[in-house]
Amino acid sequence: MARREFLSSFYVLCNLWTLAGVIARAPAPATNEQPWATILYTAVVRGKVALPCDISPPSADDSVVLILWYKGEDPAPIYTLDARRGTVEQARQSASAHLENRAYFNMINRPAFLQLDPVQEEDAGEYRCRVDFRKARTVNTVITLKVIVPPGEPAILDEEGVQVKGLIGPYNEGDSLLLVCEAIGGKPRPTVTWWREYSLLDDTYMFIPGDNLVRNELKIPELKRHDLLAVLTCQASNNNITVPASTAVTLDLNLKPVDVRIDPTRQPLSAGQEYEFTCMAAGSRPPAVITWWKGNKQLKNPDDKSTQAGDVTTSFFRFTPSVQDNNVHFSCRAHNPVIPGSAESDGWTLEIHYVPHVSLQLGSTFKKGEIQEGNDVYFECNIHANPWVTEVSWYFKGQELRTNTSAGIVISNQSLVLQKVQRTNRGLYYCMATNAEGTGRSNEVFLRIRYAPECKPNQKKIYGVALFETVGIACELDADPDNITFRWRFNSSGKSLDITNFQTTGTKSIANYRPLSDDDYGSIICWASNDVGRQRESCVFTVIPAGPPEKLQNCSVVNYTEDSLQVECLEGYNGGLVQIFQLEVYDDTGRKLHGNFTSVQPQFYVSGLPSGKTLRLVIFAKNSKGKSAPVVLPASTLQKPEKLTGMQGMIIFRPVLGLLIGIVIALIVVAIVVIIYLRMKRHRKDKVTKRTPEVPDKCQTPLKKDTDDIADSEEKGPDIIPANINTRQHFIVNEDPKEQVSPAKSGAVCHWGSPPRQTILETIPVQQCAPFRRQEDVTYAELALPLDQQTAATMTVRRKEPPTEYAKLDCQRHIHPSKLGDDDEEIGSCTSCDTPLMKNKRESAV
Repeated sequence: MARREFLSSFYVLCNLWTLAGVIARAPAPATNEQPWATILYTAVVRGKVALPCDISPPSADDSVVLILWYKGEDPAPIYTLDARRGTVEQARQSASAHLENRAYFNMINRPAFLQLDPVQEEDAGEYRCRVDFRKARTVNTVITLKVIVPPGEPAILDEEGVQVKGLIGPYNEGDSLLLVCEAIGGKPRPTVTWWREYSLLDDTYMFIPGDNLVRNELKIPELKRHDLLAVLTCQASNNNITVPASTAVTLDLNLKPVDVRIDPTRQPLSAGQEYEFTCMAAGSRPPAVITWWKGNKQLKNPDDKSTQAGDVTTSFFRFTPSVQDNNVHFSCRAHNPVIPGSAESDGWTLEIHYVPHVSLQLGSTFKKGEIQEGNDVYFECNIHANPWVTEVSWYFKGQELRTNTSAGIVISNQSLVLQKVQRTNRGLYYCMATNAEGTGRSNEVFLRIRYAPECKPNQKKIYGVALFETVGIACELDADPDNITFRWRFNSSGKSLDITNFQTTGTKSIANYRPLSDDDYGSIICWASNDVGRQRESCVFTVIPAGPPEKLQNCSVVNYTEDSLQVECLEGYNGGLVQIFQLEVYDDTGRKLHGNFTSVQPQFYVSGLPSGKTLRLVIFAKNSKGKSAPVVLPASTLQKPEKLTGMQGMIIFRPVLGLLIGIVIALIVVAIVVIIYLRMKRHRKDKVTKRTPEVPDKCQTPLKKDTDDIADSEEKGPDIIPANINTRQHFIVNEDPKEQVSPAKSGAVCHWGSPPRQTILETIPVQQCAPFRRQEDVTYAELALPLDQQTAATMTVRRKEPPTEYAKLDCQRHIHPSKLGDDDEEIGSCTSCDTPLMKNKRESAV
């Protein structure tokens, strides 16, 4: 009651303070409060908890105006929700610095709750939620929060007090084990227990107040084989809400071998003959170590081959017995080296059949690792055999050696002599001896020969370097021993200097060189020395100015399809720099670029090209100094197969087919033109034939000329003597008005050759018409010219009086139309002349 009266007085003071404007005022006096309700809640540190508070108004016309959360006796609220100036949804919320960002009031749920996340140990205590309504009495909810502090992760300690975790051990089979588990802290005090899988091993524990910890000790008197990889877990728990804190360890045990067996067993052996035995040991962990024994002497396994499968270890042993091994106990022994007294063995007494026993050793005057090139080396083959051996043979790298004095190989009984050994004599040597029982083989001896450094073959010798460019020149040597010392030098016609900027790794050295002028190009020499001596021949590298790469070689199209092709080339010298390769694809004219491709190798695969096209490939290499000369390569893609669908596939025009069709059409056109021409020509000839009148067989032409007119006729045309007497004369009436000077004169013109466009009166042979001419009246010359060289010769015959009389043509023979010219109009031909005029002339002449 006293507490309630104190709180009521505090609330009154708070209301007065609110009225003064210091804090938000309370909506109702303390005397209007309902009885308090108390709730007990439990939370775990680092968890979360929801503290309920019923904010539902008692009536529908009422609402919440103020929600205050208090903790313990603290008069100041730790969380405030003020809705006096609006609705609850619009209320202002604020939390104390103690809660920081861990508090959140959820008004959606019913009842509403204040959530604390995460919960801290200091959050334990009594909380009060005060809800003020506009009309109803104030409601208070009191909650007691109990905070559980889980214990920390328990720690497991071994017998020596060292904390262990995970896989522990290994412990030997049969040993005892003591483990201690300690849990610190926790509120309330935790319980500490030991578990194996789901079985409880020990739940006895003790509390140590001074250290605030709980301890439980687990003791196992003797570890068994089934304890291998057993999981032991220590748990510490003080609540039923959270998972108990735990720590687990896994036991690792060393186990003894339980079974050892040799296979095969108890059989006679031949001395000097090699046998292979197998010894299997099971049950050991870690794997057993298997050794072979002859009597009390452990045998050395030459191959030392062992395998492991599960807990079974298998060892293989090749054994060559000698006669001294007769009646000696032979055994295989397996033991776990970490468990004293764990050895198990199996064996029997040997029965020996004598064969040669051979061993090889290097001559006693030499020590391994001290033989150098040029030394003489010999081997000794030690043989124990009964009967004595009949043959001794020597082998080097598996190949039998024969005496060869020129090669420095001398074999004498049980000795092998190598004179002036070289590096080629390095390797494994062994000898073999044979008698009636068989053949024995010695152990192998590796002959090591030391030599001075030498250059390794197939190194890069030429470096192309630009001015002010740094290049790493690698020099790799071969030497024994390989602890060598390198030296570098630059030589040229102008200068020589040592190079000190280099790095050495074993038998390889890299010098960093940078030319600064044209004089810095030349030879770089690398040499070294070791304990044997100095390198005889130096390694020489050449530094040249970097330039454009060389032209590609042997470029060819190795594959092509409808839209792709593949090109391969051989690269040339790269100019001393890194080069790349470029391919440009043009059409067959070299004008249209179809693609540009780049590759780090002189190989290209080009796709997306047009099908059925002839292409031109331009290939070249380039580096930072420029391009190489291009390689122009013709190429083409395949034609796509054509598909025939419907009427589109009825006719396919191929280039050859089109050419043939064109030739046929041209021939048809030419034939038509020839036919038309022949028909037109025939039509013209028929027309000419119809226009030519009937001419008699004989014609008489008046030919009279006064003697005083002969000169005129001679002046008008020279005499032309024809070469062909069969040449026909064309007698043509001259219709030119200029020739008709007076009525008393008339003229007749005679042409040889093609007549002009004049009316042809008569065309007769000269021989036939000549007899009818008067010598005093007509002067003429016989013309003999080839038909293709004839020209027109004109003869004018005049008479003073009476005027010229024209004979009436009486020709009955026709000249075939084919003999006529194109411009001839009226043509007649005859073989004789018999006109009245010519008859009168003859009579007058008589």
